[in-house]
Amino acid sequence: MTLFRVCLASLLLLVTACGGSEPEVPPDAGQSVPDSGAETPDAGAGTPDAGQETPDAGQETPDSGTETPDAGQETPDAGSGTPDAGSGTPDAGEVPAGNVIDNWGFEEWPGAVPTKWYGSTSDITTDGVGRETTNAFEGVNAARLTNPSTSHLRFSTLAKSMRAGRYSCTYQARGTGEVRNAFFDDDYSTYSAYTRVDSKEWKKLAYNFNLAADVFDTFELIFSVRSTSGEHLSIDDVRCVRAVEPCDAISCESWARCVNATATCEPLSGRCQDATDCSEWQTCDATHTCVVAEDRCTRHADCAGTPQTPVCDYATHLCIAGDPCAGVTCSNPATSCNPTTGVCELAEGACFTTYDCRGALPACDAATRRCVSAAHPSNIIRNGGFESWNTYSIPYYGNHYLPDFWYGIDNGVSDPGTEIKPTRLLPYTTAVHGGSRALQFVVPIQVAERFSSEKFNVPSGNYSCSYRVRGHGTIRHRTYSSGGWSPQTDFIAVDSDAWQPVFFRFTGNVRDWRLLLYPSRSAADRDHLQVDDVVCTKD
Repeated sequence: MTLFRVCLASLLLLVTACGGSEPEVPPDAGQSVPDSGAETPDAGAGTPDAGQETPDAGQETPDSGTETPDAGQETPDAGSGTPDAGSGTPDAGEVPAGNVIDNWGFEEWPGAVPTKWYGSTSDITTDGVGRETTNAFEGVNAARLTNPSTSHLRFSTLAKSMRAGRYSCTYQARGTGEVRNAFFDDDYSTYSAYTRVDSKEWKKLAYNFNLAADVFDTFELIFSVRSTSGEHLSIDDVRCVRAVEPCDAISCESWARCVNATATCEPLSGRCQDATDCSEWQTCDATHTCVVAEDRCTRHADCAGTPQTPVCDYATHLCIAGDPCAGVTCSNPATSCNPTTGVCELAEGACFTTYDCRGALPACDAATRRCVSAAHPSNIIRNGGFESWNTYSIPYYGNHYLPDFWYGIDNGVSDPGTEIKPTRLLPYTTAVHGGSRALQFVVPIQVAERFSSEKFNVPSGNYSCSYRVRGHGTIRHRTYSSGGWSPQTDFIAVDSDAWQPVFFRFTGNVRDWRLLLYPSRSAADRDHLQVDDVVCTKD
């Protein structure tokens, strides 16, 4: 007996040392195996050995009190890994065929909101978008939307491009609340009717919409929710599939489109395969565009090449004899009827603003609506034609011959480096735009130097301005006043003997206004840079 007890004790010590316990009981085929974060199963559930396959990441890990999934629950893939308690990237299965919704099962959830969701039309707060992990329809995540208010809030996908066509959408919903749908492309579509959801079970809802044209980078699918309570409203498994159309397999030229009713390519409006696609007075050109035929017209100007028949008969689109200006009355004294077009246009030498004065007379007199010289009183720029010069004492530089009302002597300049050196300014008479003199800049350096007018006050109003420039170099301009700096303009590259205009506008009602020019990089091959006829007139 003593020997038997010793052997029995030895046997028990051996079993204990080898980590033995009661015989293992394999888990039931319908019971998921808990992960490391789950409660320890009770005595009725055995611990799987190292060879036991882990449950699918799409199946939530039950504790010892979890019921076996019902027959409607998708069976987890035995080859999947165990989901991490803090991870939101489980295996949600294959993407549904044809589904255009990204992250349709809300499985990718790296932060406060799911990936590819919470678009620009979303006005629900991020606190109102929750990650539901205890009872997802598929995978391990669903989106829980919270809005107890009776006013709706939107939750949408991120903007994306979508093909034109008819789309059928379905999604699963559970909880308590009201939900409806819409979409945004360049504007909001009409909302569907609200559906009341009040169930712990998932309910399949549907929404259909039509896109009449392709949408580029602006489409968002919208979920509009209100009156949620209890567990609020969860959505999952969002699917939108485009219906197959006959034109999907047909490619048309850029000037044509496919018509589903006939499954053929037809020209766009105003485009053509040949002349039969155009009106009888048109022809089809090489770009497949309907244009006016050579002997036809749509306006009097089309008849300019036939002086004997200068009038277009709009009914027949034929050129006939007559006067294009017959019956035309121009109410504005600055305009007259153009005998070629039969349209009231600015008369020669007339103007609405200085922008209209592009010839030898650069300024617009608002009183007469006629273009005038830079010396005219309508020009607020003093000595804008650089006709008047005198000798001035310049701090740090001594006496120099300079144009009157320029060089910004009144600017209180104490730093000689802020203003262009007076030696770089010369009167120029070889070629002028108006009068007998222009201003020559000799600034061969790359760094632009500032040349400014003297400051003066400008009354209220809108002002149109211009100056003429020629030669070889670069130049830009800017204005400064009690209203602050004007926007900085780009440098203009000048390389021509012809005078070219530079136009700009500003608003008055300012004090201490001045114009600043910034010349640089002048070259001797065209006598450096010349500026003439600086004008600003009130519109």
